[in-house]
Amino acid sequence: MRILCLILILANVLYFVWSQLIDVQVNALDRPPPRRAEPPPRIVLAREAAEQAPQQPEPEEAEPATPSERPQPTPPPATARATPSSNLSCTSIGPFSELAEAAQAQASLRGAGFSPRQRLEQGELWVGYWVSVQDIETRDAADDAIKALNAAGIDDVYLMPGSAPSYTLSLGVFSDYQRAQRRADQVRAVGLDPQIEDRKRAGTVYWLDVDLPEPGQLIDTSIFQSDPGKIMRLEMRGCPESG
Repeated sequence: MRILCLILILANVLYFVWSQLIDVQVNALDRPPPRRAEPPPRIVLAREAAEQAPQQPEPEEAEPATPSERPQPTPPPATARATPSSNLSCTSIGPFSELAEAAQAQASLRGAGFSPRQRLEQGELWVGYWVSVQDIETRDAADDAIKALNAAGIDDVYLMPGSAPSYTLSLGVFSDYQRAQRRADQVRAVGLDPQIEDRKRAGTVYWLDVDLPEPGQLIDTSIFQSDPGKIMRLEMRGCPESG
């Protein structure tokens, strides 16, 4: 009897272990869904691939630039080839503001095979590009313009003396045209209409008279440009009559 009880107990234990660890039932909701087999890629002919390729959009034509967007013309070069009249046998080159510049130009002409003569006279000297706002009707309007320019960061502005009945504001003299153009753009942004003009002053100038071996012979004034960063404004004209 004792052995039979032990056998029954052992059988119950084995059945319990088998039901809990081996014969486990999984709920259908807990099972992962079966994966669907992906179909293999379809073979496409080269002709079909070309027909199915997306069409590239045609580039749009650029709209024509407005006058404000177009590049601004640059000023003429500082020194240029001057062409005297065909019947001139003597030409004057100048004006030179300093004696050293005239002497250096005289040496350059001698090196080119000419025999220049130096002379002195009263004339006008080019100072630079002058930026100004002109034809302001009243003094109050000029004062308002000065305040607007100062508020925009432009401090070097002054009212030209003796400009009544209309008034003129001076906004600087620049040796470089691009700098003068930038200042004019700043003034234009305030709502004013600036102008850029050549600024000259009266003074003593030097001229070089050159006898030409052949009437109307050309002289290239670029031989006088020793410093590329310096602006020289030279002209050629007939020599004054002696006596």
